[in-house]
Amino acid sequence: MKTAYLGDGHKRQAFPVKTLLAALAMMFVPATAMAQPPADAPPALPMEEAPAAPAAEAPAAPAEAAPAAEEGGHGGGVANAFSLTAVWEEGDIVAKGTLIIMIIMFAGSIYIAATKTVDQIILSGQMKKIPAFWDANTLDEGLDLLGRNNAFRAVAEGAIAQANSAQAGLGARISRSDRMSHQVGIELERINTRLQGGMAFLATVGAICPFVGLFGTVWGIVNALIRITASGDASIEVVAGPVGEALIMTAIGLAVAVPAVIFYNLLGRRNKLISDAARHFAYDVDKLMASSAKA
Repeated sequence: MKTAYLGDGHKRQAFPVKTLLAALAMMFVPATAMAQPPADAPPALPMEEAPAAPAAEAPAAPAEAAPAAEEGGHGGGVANAFSLTAVWEEGDIVAKGTLIIMIIMFAGSIYIAATKTVDQIILSGQMKKIPAFWDANTLDEGLDLLGRNNAFRAVAEGAIAQANSAQAGLGARISRSDRMSHQVGIELERINTRLQGGMAFLATVGAICPFVGLFGTVWGIVNALIRITASGDASIEVVAGPVGEALIMTAIGLAVAVPAVIFYNLLGRRNKLISDAARHFAYDVDKLMASSAKA
């Protein structure tokens, strides 16, 4: 049997192989096409279980509320940690003693300032009656115009008493005018002593109370460092509380000292006005009694 001429020998041998491969390829192409999805096919729709995701997110709301509540509680705790109650409860006997001393100083300053203000108002009212004394025609009339409890009346009465007194023994060797001057000086010193009462306490509080508060601060910081060393934790949460409580002592010391200094200056200025008026009145009374004795 003759076959058609297809060219060279090696080409004739390759023809059946190529034909076989082509036939196999034609068989597998439909199967492969059926196994692979079309390239232009739309993506698969999500499962119906996907909408259940919001239900899983529902418990997240309490979790978000928890930090807010925690922050609120933490803020209240920080505020309470820096209160006087916390300082008293956390402090030892030295800290409590320092706090008590400053409270006593503050109470004493307020008491002295109030009583001195009332006393100065009384003395200022008595001082306004001095011109009426000099307008009187006699000493008795002038004394009545001053009033019975007038502090300036004691100056005139002391001079009058020495002018009318008779001394014996060594006292008789002192002239009457010198004794009157001395008695006027004694009564003037009594007025000045009355004016200066309590002023030393205000000056002391204003001068040393800041240092008392500083002592409480130093003592508190030392205790805070001891606690930090014992716990081994030097974080800001551990340090802020004890150090803040210690610094409150300095704030209290300043809060007590500043009003004391203000009261001292205000009261001292008014004391000077009254003291000057008393000194001028005593000088005039001394000269009046001296001239009367000579007459």
